[in-house]
Amino acid sequence: MPNRHHQVAARRHGPPRKHAVPLLTLLAVCLAACESEVAAPGEESFEEGEISFDASSPTDFVYLNIANGTRVTPADPATSTEWHMAFRRFAVRLNSGVSGPGSVSGFNLGTNASASADQIAALAPEDGEAAFQTVTEADIPASSAFVEDGLAPDPGSTWFRFDPQAGTLVADPRVAWKVRESSGRGHALFRVVELRMEGQRPLGLNIEHRRQDADGALGEARIAAADLTRGPAYVGFAGAEGPRAGSCDWDIGVSPEFGVLVNADCGAGTFPLDAARDFTTETRADDAPEYADFLAVIAGAFPASVTDGGGIFWYGIQNNNRLWPTYNVFLVKVDQEIHKVQVHDYYSANGASGFPSVRFQRLR
Repeated sequence: MPNRHHQVAARRHGPPRKHAVPLLTLLAVCLAACESEVAAPGEESFEEGEISFDASSPTDFVYLNIANGTRVTPADPATSTEWHMAFRRFAVRLNSGVSGPGSVSGFNLGTNASASADQIAALAPEDGEAAFQTVTEADIPASSAFVEDGLAPDPGSTWFRFDPQAGTLVADPRVAWKVRESSGRGHALFRVVELRMEGQRPLGLNIEHRRQDADGALGEARIAAADLTRGPAYVGFAGAEGPRAGSCDWDIGVSPEFGVLVNADCGAGTFPLDAARDFTTETRADDAPEYADFLAVIAGAFPASVTDGGGIFWYGIQNNNRLWPTYNVFLVKVDQEIHKVQVHDYYSANGASGFPSVRFQRLR
């Protein structure tokens, strides 16, 4: 029996059905250990199936072509239209907008988006399969409802995390942003490298930043200390002393409620640095495709959040580290084809996270 995290199941015959039907017993094809492309694409379009894979890397995406139901390895994902969806840990990307050169778009049917935490926790795998089967061509909205990947507000402050060994919140310096500074002064790169706590109360933090030189190169890293004991603290990467709210001297601010503020009134903006990039060796901060007037994450039809019913998972419902599947069904548009997609599991056979199992079916 092949490992279920190295298999793909597919049907490649006959026209697409007009109505969803129960998933049939499908042919399982074992992947090679190197997890190269899972199956040779046929001339006919992929109709339905399931694929599971290892997407546990914190830096590398796994790329899928859902038109033929295969995993692909594009030489340069930034310029390739060979892939349609990409998975990395908790992130799902479509090849469009700020994520890629393609025009793949998506729509979140929000199957369980309004469900409570207790309702999500009570869902069983058969509930997920039933939700998937229920979606038919009749559920496809107007083309204008489909969205490409863009920038969205950080749904839960990704710059910190809970450290179970320390028993408290700590900074997560793996996460960084490119910044367009206020008043067009320049650009910078920043991350939070230290969070000082007293119980559940933040006392302050250290922000590491590299400012872009006039010749287009990022300078040496510097540390700005932010004191949160008296309210929000503001940082200007150009070096202004004691910048205050209401001025254009600051670029980002931090509140005692763990929120990161962006001086949008003065033109500041952010773009998330990809996890595969190195903060210390990055050379430019002025090359982002766009800058949002908030602390930005990349999202689209597949939300970046894992703390509500609208995404693919809800994290820590019962005060644990578990990811609970929401069983939401998404529609993904590739050229003129529309596929329904559901991520229904995220764990390997031995319980490791970052191993998504994804159902596909072409509706049109």
